[in-house]
Amino acid sequence: MSPGNDSALTPEPSVFMAPAAQSFTGRYRFTVRHLFLGVAFALLVLAVVVPNSLPDITAAAMVLAAMLALPGLRIGPGFRTLLALYACTVIVTLLYMVVGGVHDAPQEAQLQVVAIYILSPLLWTLVADGLLRRLGADRLIDWLAVLSLLCALSVGLFFYLYLTRGAAAVTFFFEGANVNLTEGFAGATMHVYGSLIFLCGGFFGSPELIRNRLMRLALLAMLLVCALTSGRTALILAVPLGWFLGLLLSSRTTDRRQKSPIFRLIRYGVPMLIAVTTALFLLQAYTQISLTRVLDAVSTKLASGGGSARVGMGHSLFAGILANGGLGSGHGVGVDFVSDAVHPWRYELVWLATIYRVGIIGALIYALPFVLYMASVIRLAYRHRLPPRHKFMFCGFVCAFLGTNTNPYIEAFVFQWMYVIPLVALAIEYPKALKKGRE
Repeated sequence: MSPGNDSALTPEPSVFMAPAAQSFTGRYRFTVRHLFLGVAFALLVLAVVVPNSLPDITAAAMVLAAMLALPGLRIGPGFRTLLALYACTVIVTLLYMVVGGVHDAPQEAQLQVVAIYILSPLLWTLVADGLLRRLGADRLIDWLAVLSLLCALSVGLFFYLYLTRGAAAVTFFFEGANVNLTEGFAGATMHVYGSLIFLCGGFFGSPELIRNRLMRLALLAMLLVCALTSGRTALILAVPLGWFLGLLLSSRTTDRRQKSPIFRLIRYGVPMLIAVTTALFLLQAYTQISLTRVLDAVSTKLASGGGSARVGMGHSLFAGILANGGLGSGHGVGVDFVSDAVHPWRYELVWLATIYRVGIIGALIYALPFVLYMASVIRLAYRHRLPPRHKFMFCGFVCAFLGTNTNPYIEAFVFQWMYVIPLVALAIEYPKALKKGRE
């Protein structure tokens, strides 16, 4: 049974309902649909544009959006597989919560594990399913383009307020905010940079999805300026990585207009060239930021393994993995290295920390949904059945997934949309896309 055929199993309301009942049902569904889309858009604004600024309101919006998505939920074969994989991760989580409890894990850590590893992914899955079925992936990408514009504007506002009124003026964006503008380098502390990793990867990988050419070039330039002034290695690298993945996959999409390699190179190279030229002109004209200084800082950080703090963290986590024999020490249990004084069980090297917590097998089960997602995209690309919208999702996902090696974005409920939406989008369409590829 394909996702699009569920309605075929449901009798037509007209056979069993009086006209008045049909009218009421139609109005009810219309109201729920629009109410869901309104709440979901508000949720995305909170999670994408101002993540962590209003966590309680964001959590409430996520719960409400998930509840409103339930009436339209359709469990097709791809979505059923995704739920089965989620159930496996829940089993691993519950098992290693018990192990963590045996090793005296704090109660606060256990509660956060339930919220981040069990509840939040399920709620985001329901919200993503509702958005993709009622809005569609293409329209959702249009939403993300608007949200990207808002993200860029928020970065500009942050710098302006900080430089003119001080750190107290930007506490809404980040508590204890800091901006570093020295010797041609730029860096700032903002949560929105996490969202921009996905958005830069997606839109530089699939710029053609922004249909208005002026909007396309303007948005790419703004995203590049945000990346270069962020001081975040993962965000800066998301631009060339997303562009390269998009160029690599462009000949494998269902967009038949892309036939000539030269045409593809022009189609992807020209927007990138214009965006880079515009961004460098703006930085040169209005700031003292040097591209050479920024790239030197990125290369130095990469060569040093992410900095001395992450190197020390990595050594301690490796030692912990060896000490528990790769079997896992449990959720909520930390090593000697303390990265966060308030939450000493959290670490920026997420996947290494995951192996320490739940062991090698547990980490593989956690990673399995992502591995299968990437394998499915590659399979569709190999068969020339990859829709451009999934190329966008894939490029953004890969950049965000690699970003988990620098910051624990995946362990923050406000950022889990970057990892859930691409999986749900493909789960809904994959069986149908694969079937078309066999015809």
